[in-house]
Amino acid sequence: MPAPSDFPHDGPRLAAVHKVRLMGTPAEERFDRVTRLARRMFGLPTACIDIVGEKLVWLKSVQGFDGLERMRKDTYCHYTIQDDGVCLIRDTRLDPRVHTGDPYWDWIFYAGAPLHFEGERVGVLCVGDDKPRDFTPEQVESLIDLAALAGQELQVAALSEAQLALARANEELEMKTRIDVLTHLWNRRAILELATIEMTRADHAPVAILMIDIDHFKSINDRLGHPAGDRVLRVVAERLRAGIRPMDAVGRFGGEEFLAILSGIDGVEALNVAERVRRQVARSTIAFDGHRIPVTCSIGLALSARPDDAESLIRRADQALYRAKRAGRNRVAIAPRAR
Repeated sequence: MPAPSDFPHDGPRLAAVHKVRLMGTPAEERFDRVTRLARRMFGLPTACIDIVGEKLVWLKSVQGFDGLERMRKDTYCHYTIQDDGVCLIRDTRLDPRVHTGDPYWDWIFYAGAPLHFEGERVGVLCVGDDKPRDFTPEQVESLIDLAALAGQELQVAALSEAQLALARANEELEMKTRIDVLTHLWNRRAILELATIEMTRADHAPVAILMIDIDHFKSINDRLGHPAGDRVLRVVAERLRAGIRPMDAVGRFGGEEFLAILSGIDGVEALNVAERVRRQVARSTIAFDGHRIPVTCSIGLALSARPDDAESLIRRADQALYRAKRAGRNRVAIAPRAR
């Protein structure tokens, strides 16, 4: 891809990117909702919401492909943030702005609309295809409308302060070290760090831990192969994001296990969240290569109480998880209070 021209007003724009506080953060349901809708509305295989930093483009929500970040100079989004219009590239193999003989991505068609925060273009909602496409004026208007909806979400700081602080702890080029590449959730190291932070907060707000395990996951890999297992992990992660509260943290703990941290919550509400997560995971089968894969999960719930620390609370949630699995799976088990 040809080297893009410099963006002449990048200082104020980068200040707005810093203020919106989304670089380096995991995927969230409020943005997934927009990219799912974009993919369905236009009948295209890929859609994403990108936050455009100084050197990197952070993929905040993706549908139809993998990835967490791209070098800004290698993306079509750089061209999109240079003005307020929709950037349309019918065929990247022929467009002089981006043509190098081979497309950088599989995206042959690209359409992107900028996302605004406090008057600056901080990101892009884009859709793409692996073959040339025409985009009607009505579709252009629809993409602008969807970008406006995503832009409204930029005004809301939905993640907890602990998660935002953790995301800011790394330089831009090191942000992905805290995110699980496959699921776009916090990785094991990050979610454990967040658990410790929440358990040592000065206000001693109650914390609940959900230990979540996909039922019979090994059999999915054995029958259909690891690509099917990866597809299940991605979809389950998306459903977990839809089930927890916006400020809660969820991470991939390892393999098919996930850990969610619910802060400032009582036992009744924590159980409600756990049951909502369980229902979300089981709400429909997952399509893969002509198969429909039924998926359920088992959940162990533990609520903090003295003398708990993060390690002991996670251990009690894990013990409750195994009780849920022994009781038949697809259910929530509650850990007894610490003594």
